[in-house]
Amino acid sequence: MSRKRIEAPPLTDRSQFRRVSQKSVDELNQTLHARINSMVGLDEQLSTKIKQLQVSTFTTKDLTSIGSSLQDMVTTLQKVSFNEIMYNQLLRDNEKLKNEQSYLKAQLFKLNHLNSKFQQENQQLLEKIRSQEVDINNLNKKLTAEQKLNEELSKKLKRSEQRVQIILESNITIQKDQLKHNLVEVLTENEHIKKDAIQKQKDFQKLQMVNNSLNQKLQRLNNRFQIRSKVQSEEDFIDQEKMVITFTEIPNNFVFRHVFQNLECKQFIQSVLEFSTEDFLVHINSINPETKKMQLTWLFNYMINYKDFSLAHNVFIIKLSKLMQIYSYDEMYNFFTTLSSFFKVSHIYLWLRDFQTGFFINQLDGKQKKIICTKGAFRDCLDTRESVNKLTAHKHIMYQNDLGEDIYQDSTYIFPIITDAALPAGLIEFHHPIQSNNFSDIQYFASILGLYTKIQIQKIDEEMHKNQLLKQTDILQWQFLKLMKAIDKFHFCELMKEMQCKIMQLSTSEIVFVENNGLWKYHNQEIRKLDNLAGVCGQVAISKQPAYFANISKELNFNQIVDMYSIAPLFVYPIVHNNQTYALIQVSLTNKQIDKYRFKDPLISLSSQSNQARLFCDYVTTAYIHKFL
Repeated sequence: MSRKRIEAPPLTDRSQFRRVSQKSVDELNQTLHARINSMVGLDEQLSTKIKQLQVSTFTTKDLTSIGSSLQDMVTTLQKVSFNEIMYNQLLRDNEKLKNEQSYLKAQLFKLNHLNSKFQQENQQLLEKIRSQEVDINNLNKKLTAEQKLNEELSKKLKRSEQRVQIILESNITIQKDQLKHNLVEVLTENEHIKKDAIQKQKDFQKLQMVNNSLNQKLQRLNNRFQIRSKVQSEEDFIDQEKMVITFTEIPNNFVFRHVFQNLECKQFIQSVLEFSTEDFLVHINSINPETKKMQLTWLFNYMINYKDFSLAHNVFIIKLSKLMQIYSYDEMYNFFTTLSSFFKVSHIYLWLRDFQTGFFINQLDGKQKKIICTKGAFRDCLDTRESVNKLTAHKHIMYQNDLGEDIYQDSTYIFPIITDAALPAGLIEFHHPIQSNNFSDIQYFASILGLYTKIQIQKIDEEMHKNQLLKQTDILQWQFLKLMKAIDKFHFCELMKEMQCKIMQLSTSEIVFVENNGLWKYHNQEIRKLDNLAGVCGQVAISKQPAYFANISKELNFNQIVDMYSIAPLFVYPIVHNNQTYALIQVSLTNKQIDKYRFKDPLISLSSQSNQARLFCDYVTTAYIHKFL
């Protein structure tokens, strides 16, 4: 009997069986059943063969055939058992696949349900988006309409602002003209009032002088009447120790120290000076011998006093001539120390004010001394602008040194040096007279010395100022030649700033150009523009007049694009040619740029007086007109 050899299918991975479809599982089951059925006949043949072997005996050939047959049967049985195992395994896998299929079907149902739900929601969202798009389109239409309305309103607002600005400018010009007219009228009225007041003052002074002379004549007549009614001796009214009389023009607070103590003596001398020769002879012949002797003694002492006074006057005039030849403050300080012998005082000092610091300075042998006159006798002299007499043995506070310590002195006379400034330019200090009978001489000669000192220090100050102006003019002319070589306007701006740095230290300057009714300037190598005449520069360009601003950032028309920001005062100068403004120069000013004499008040306004800034602007204007116009 021929036997087909059944081969077992190759072993595969469990994951491969899971992927087997239901059709392949059915085919495998049919194959297995066919093979098992075919093995039923084999079992029967095997049982018959076993029975035959038990009954009969076999040869060697039969035994070999039987062994081979048994071997084949064993192999077949192994395959059958293997197929059964695989079949069972396949059944179990089939059950699992069925379970998984049912689970997947349930999941698929859920997914389909969710998909339908999501589709409905998506449809609703699409409808909402469509409605929102419609709303957005409507809003965009409204926005465009409102933008158009806003543009129209802004145009109307600009037109109204321009109209208001034109009206304001016209009103401002009208008000300026009215104010100027009113100011001129007020000034003229003020001048007339001043003239009337001066004339009245002169008339009052004349009346006072006439009244004084009449009072003196009346007093002399009364004295004569008393003298004739009463006889006096010389010792009753003459101070023999102080036989000195000085008749000069003296200050208002002059104190008579060593003159005749008797009032009648002074009145007699004054009346004699008014007499003619004939009147004097008549007067001498009309009095009694004792009175004649006494009055002649008075005249003799007066002539001696006049002689001494004349000699002192001549010496003082020579010294004043030396003062007028001095042209530096150091020489003036040294000159005053040489006057102590003439005034017969222990020392005499000249104190000059430093307007920059407020100190009063004296220099002796190259050493400078500073004092503060905020209290004491020096302060009283400065406030009253009159001399202060402290010629007493009691010590008074005079001033404070540079450390703030109070300085006390006795026997001191202080005379102020009055100039055109609001405050005195300095003081002259006379300390400790050597003789007790020269107080009036100190007062008189101090007044003359103060007058000549004032004249001389003003000359020195003006000379120094002129020298400084000449130096500035030389520098300006040299820089002017550089400006004339400028290539373009940007190069012109750089050369102008270089010129400003050499003339006006610690200052800044800029130039703003006017073109096509607009403003522009170079700033940090960039161009800033305005299409109209705006800002403070625009106002100056319209007025065509220079202007001074103490704080330009607080001005109503300040525009940071063209106007220069500066904490310091600012001077704006227009470059005008043929009644048209072409550019504007802006210069910030410090204390060094504002013109200031040492013994005059600093300038408050720059519109009427020449100074560093105006001189600088004049040169720049001339260069710009010749270079670009």
